[in-house]
Amino acid sequence: MGKTLNEIEEMPESHFQEYMLFYEEQPFGLWREDYRTAQISHLLSAIHRVPKQKAITLNDLMPFFDDKNSVENDEDDGSESYLANR
Repeated sequence: MGKTLNEIEEMPESHFQEYMLFYEEQPFGLWREDYRTAQISHLLSAIHRVPKQKAITLNDLMPFFDDKNSVENDEDDGSESYLANR
């Protein structure tokens, strides 16, 4: 959430409920950080790879990520539509 414990305790209940609902739909935290790091690593590997070498995929950098149900090149994390319709 990016908030201190005091900020969370002082937050109105309705605000906290919104965070909880949003987290259920779009989890944030360490997984997100790992994903962003993998994106940067993927970009750097693409820039510096040998042209005849097989390109590294983003999934190669996140072996614990199950992408069977994910949509390829999906940049929308859902936060914009969630915040617009709350």
